[in-house]
Amino acid sequence: MNSVPPFVPEHPLIEHSDQFDQLAIVGVSSRTAGRRLRDTLFVEEPDYSTILTKLKSEGKQSVVLIATCERFDFVLGQFEREDIDYYQNIIAQEANIDLESLRKQSYQHTGVDALRHLFAVASSLDSLIVGEPQILGQVKECHRVSRDLGLTDSFLDSVLNAGLVAAKRVRTETTIAQQPISLASSALQVARGIHGDLARCTVSLIGSGEVGELLCQEFNSVGIGNLVITHPKIGRSQTASFRLGGKVCPWDQLDDLISQSDIILSAYGGGDHILTVTNVGVALRKRKRKPVFFIDTTAARDIALGVNDLSGAYFYNLEDLENVAKQGKVHREAAMMAAWKVLGDEMQAFIRSKVERQAVPAIAVIRKHFESLRSQVLLETEENADVATRLLINRLLHNPQVVLKEIAREDPEGHVLFEQLLYRFFGIETALHCRGKEDGGLAENCESQENDGKED
Repeated sequence: MNSVPPFVPEHPLIEHSDQFDQLAIVGVSSRTAGRRLRDTLFVEEPDYSTILTKLKSEGKQSVVLIATCERFDFVLGQFEREDIDYYQNIIAQEANIDLESLRKQSYQHTGVDALRHLFAVASSLDSLIVGEPQILGQVKECHRVSRDLGLTDSFLDSVLNAGLVAAKRVRTETTIAQQPISLASSALQVARGIHGDLARCTVSLIGSGEVGELLCQEFNSVGIGNLVITHPKIGRSQTASFRLGGKVCPWDQLDDLISQSDIILSAYGGGDHILTVTNVGVALRKRKRKPVFFIDTTAARDIALGVNDLSGAYFYNLEDLENVAKQGKVHREAAMMAAWKVLGDEMQAFIRSKVERQAVPAIAVIRKHFESLRSQVLLETEENADVATRLLINRLLHNPQVVLKEIAREDPEGHVLFEQLLYRFFGIETALHCRGKEDGGLAENCESQENDGKED
């Protein structure tokens, strides 16, 4: 399955470079993962250090693991066909599913497609909430950890760094970063409409998804009465509590928590309805119908749709909040187009720079050769500038002249193309400078100039 978001505008064709043939990404995200995979891979905390240490011990090189609560991507700077299976196996083991099931829910990108995917991930264009700010720091940290372990090389470092540069441009030059702010503003707007003063409200976070935590931060920033966090894995609750503040509630006390909460942010995403018509109905009766604002931040839908029909329940999902946002769909799509345009420009510039660097070794050899000829000529002519420069020109043109004559004899059409390439090399705007009936053609004219400048 393709992990690229459905809204990807056209961009001018990016020139191909075989330097990127060895770039690949093998991974899975919450966009492609089925229920069982989400239940494990994006709920359990992966043991990153053990995975990376294993890669190092098995001699793997040029690899970065980008693992968040939304994705699990291996970025490879060099790979063979068997490496795809190797990394898919690691993901399957972490998700506790068989390899064949994992393959149906994962993706693999190579070449420029892998570069585009990485740039989109770093820029949060592949996130559930486009524009969310956490992913940029997460990619940077994942790169640092792999680099510090000696698992990267100069090529992969340059790819990751280029992705981070592109992501920063997207955040500063487009309005894409305003989308989470608009979403949070919408949530606060609705919450105030329901409860008025939020300083007296208890906000509960169920699960620990990035979007839920993002909204928690916004509620915290305006001042709330209490924040409570619960998760089936107590360690996840404690980790989220460390980041966000608030207290931890045991998972087996979820029903009591519902009745004590004024705002509930559901961010578990396990696939089953955690908040059902039954348990929410019981909680509302305990509250004597005092309203509760429910926000489901997951793609898997933690909250049953029927909850919205209960008296006292106000149920919104992310799409509902987006509809509240003033910018609306047209503005979001314009921001997406601008962001993808920036990414396309950055990819083009990065690829071109890599291609141009291929010419550097040849230029260095030619420069060294020219400098050697210059030194010889100055020595032979006792630094007589007029004689030295004529002699130097003759020697520089000798081999091109010989090769041009050979090509003219063997391949007349190739001879013309080679001439044009020479003009381009030396910045000659028109072939008439050294070609035509009046001067006898390039080879003859250059030969004449050579004879004029030769020493006895």
